[in-house]
Amino acid sequence: MQGKEASEQETIKSTVGIDASKCWLDVHISPAEERLRVTNDDAGIRQLKHRLARLDIALVVVEATGKWHRQVHRSLVASVPIAVVDPYRVRMFAKAHGVLAKTDRLDARVLALFAATMAPSIRAPAPQAMAELAELVVARASAVDAQTALKNQLCTAESKFLKHQLNHRIHRAAQDIAELESELLRRINADGGLARRYAILTSIPGVAFVTAVTLLACLAELGRLNAKQVGMLAGLAPIADQSGQRDSIRVIWGGRSAVRRILYLAALSAARFNPSLKAFYQRLRVSGKPAKIALIAVARKLAVLANTLVHQDRTWEPRLSEHT
Repeated sequence: MQGKEASEQETIKSTVGIDASKCWLDVHISPAEERLRVTNDDAGIRQLKHRLARLDIALVVVEATGKWHRQVHRSLVASVPIAVVDPYRVRMFAKAHGVLAKTDRLDARVLALFAATMAPSIRAPAPQAMAELAELVVARASAVDAQTALKNQLCTAESKFLKHQLNHRIHRAAQDIAELESELLRRINADGGLARRYAILTSIPGVAFVTAVTLLACLAELGRLNAKQVGMLAGLAPIADQSGQRDSIRVIWGGRSAVRRILYLAALSAARFNPSLKAFYQRLRVSGKPAKIALIAVARKLAVLANTLVHQDRTWEPRLSEHT
């Protein structure tokens, strides 16, 4: 960079890492090795956009951090190429480069290096309506978990007063769950596209309300993927583990945990009530597959089937489903 004018330096392709937290955005710009910290609000993001506008950006990478990265992602997506990446991938990348310490500024530098080396894919942020739908799905799951914990506590309680309190809280949790489910249905029915996809998903034997809304909110790419991609995103694709003469059992790993969990639960029902998937499950069991592995295979089939039906914009039919 020696001997270059400042205006010439600005034309070099830059990669930018942004570490987002509740209050701050820590930014690292490579190869200039420039650091910047701005507030994680409208004013700070305007300051950041003004700085980035002077650069020729190859890629901006921000780490997924709950909701704290969403505002900067939505604000920058129209002006620069920006990717949101999995924190686990970034941490493994940092360790591979010998970076063991972890601070906000250091994380931003690692993200800039990750952008230059790995070139992660760019995906548009989810629309606000879909983000809110996903929040409601997560809230419902949390309410159900809380209700289950209260019921378990009630089973072991001996105090009459405590039992009364627990019953009251369980009743309130049931009301909260019902309200969340009602709001989810209202939002789905208010959107023609979501309502159609919901009708397609619930037409599949074994897929009921909870599975359908989870897929709608947490697997919005449904209908735009191939079979391998949907299996990977759902966390249901078996991962090979081979080395030399060793060929270990393949396991499922990664993907979206909420989708994987709900599809596995749906598989328990589909293996009994969906004719084609019931036959598929029984063939696996007869061939010697353990019940859990067979259910995971059914869950993967469910994900592929749902993806196919949404792509083709048709509801489930026994005769047609045999070929999906």
